[in-house]
Amino acid sequence: MSTETEQVEGTRTQLRDQLEKTALENQRLKARFGSVTKQVRELNEFIQIMLTVSPFAICIIQQNKLIFTNKAFSEILGYSAKQLRNLPPSNLVFKEDRDHVRKSVRAMLTGNAQSFFMFRVLTRDEKIKWILGSVALIHMNEKQAVIGNFVDLTEGRVMQLAYSDPLTGLPNRKLVLDRLEQAIVSAKRRCSKLAVLFVDLDEFKEVNDAHGHKTGDRLLIEIANRMKQVIRRENDTIARIGGDEFLVLLTDIEQESQIETVVVHLFDTFRAPVAVGKPPGGIKVNFSIGVALFPEHGQDPDVLISNADQAMYRAKKKPGKNHFSFFHP
Repeated sequence: MSTETEQVEGTRTQLRDQLEKTALENQRLKARFGSVTKQVRELNEFIQIMLTVSPFAICIIQQNKLIFTNKAFSEILGYSAKQLRNLPPSNLVFKEDRDHVRKSVRAMLTGNAQSFFMFRVLTRDEKIKWILGSVALIHMNEKQAVIGNFVDLTEGRVMQLAYSDPLTGLPNRKLVLDRLEQAIVSAKRRCSKLAVLFVDLDEFKEVNDAHGHKTGDRLLIEIANRMKQVIRRENDTIARIGGDEFLVLLTDIEQESQIETVVVHLFDTFRAPVAVGKPPGGIKVNFSIGVALFPEHGQDPDVLISNADQAMYRAKKKPGKNHFSFFHP
């Protein structure tokens, strides 16, 4: 065999060996790729399941549109995933909180904010809920996106402490303002009316001076309990907003006689002296009540409360006890 023939045969052998090695490497890579693909698929399925069943409300936002929402997110807002798809997330945020949310998200994504921020959302059935949220940047389909993680605080203990009067358990000023805002939004959409009653307990200072502050506190607790027996509709609210001041929100008002009926019932409930203290003694309870109506007397909570307060002072100046007055400009 000539040298040239030997060289050709050697080259063939090298090529055959290289092809065999390449084939083996291709088989190994194919098997490895198949394994990795399976792992990625399983991981994606796991992530999808975790997002879906998570008790936390989760959404993914891309190009200012919701591209994913889990079950908990839908339950908080009252919309289906289909209804939320491609919706701008700001549409769900309570109008007065939108600027706060934009600034909080921007600061969080640039690392200049705390881990969480609080804001309100408006649900499909026009209820306002307080939400604790956080956001982070991710990439999907080679594009930047934002993932949000949220908790509904409305029914939580944190909100109970922050929005309840510690003595009577009634809603405090913050909570009644939130409910009044919610009621105004609903009233505007339904073209209905509502009433704000500013209720002031007459001569409460004299009660504290004569019987002591503990007896005064017991009296306030008893007043709160009896008021709850008078104001019983689900969408109405009684709140304690000061030492001896209460606020009542009445919704779906069709005529002023409905308000007068409530006020007269309230006066009748306290016609007999209230037995409190040790030993229990009878303390006569009298009120002065001012009434402001939406939309006639104001378009926002602060104005309505202020006008109801003015009407209350007009009632207090009337001779005798237990008077109420509607606001008059």
